Amino acid sequence: MGSSVRKFVRVALIACLVVAPVPSALFAALWFWTWSKNSQVESFYREHPLLSEMRARQPSGTNDSPPARQALLEIVPLGTNREAAVAALGKEGFVCQTVVEPVADTRLRQRFLEARGLTNIPNNNRTKDLLECLAGAPAFVAYTTWITYLEFDADGRLSEARVATWTIFI
Repeated sequence: MGSSVRKFVRVALIACLVVAPVPSALFAALWFWTWSKNSQVESFYREHPLLSEMRARQPSGTNDSPPARQALLEIVPLGTNREAAVAALGKEGFVCQTVVEPVADTRLRQRFLEARGLTNIPNNNRTKDLLECLAGAPAFVAYTTWITYLEFDADGRLSEARVATWTIFI
């Protein structure tokens, strides 16, 4: 009877010694993955100061972020010419493309302004000179897309900007 108890204790002890490291190994692997992913995200933002500042001011996703817009305008102020704005955003990893405003939208915008008595707006049917710039950034368990909308006046100077950030979970 005593030998069967010893055998049971021995088997139970061996089983515990075999099984116990599995949760520890899984915990260690998860901790390493988390640390690695956080390091990757932080490294990316250290290399991109504008995106880092925009992220600090707007940590969550939104379609319109005045704080992130302010960070953008500190690097690319209103009045900046188009080429300089594209170059500054290009250094941050943004890819820009022209957005065409339909003529119907231009006319609708003009009628809207006129209906409100805004007469100092030039009465032309010129479409807006718009750029949409996108940059992707890693996130912990997602991917962050930064979107800037830039509007330029007739002289090619930045007249308006908007910033959005979307987090896409993978």
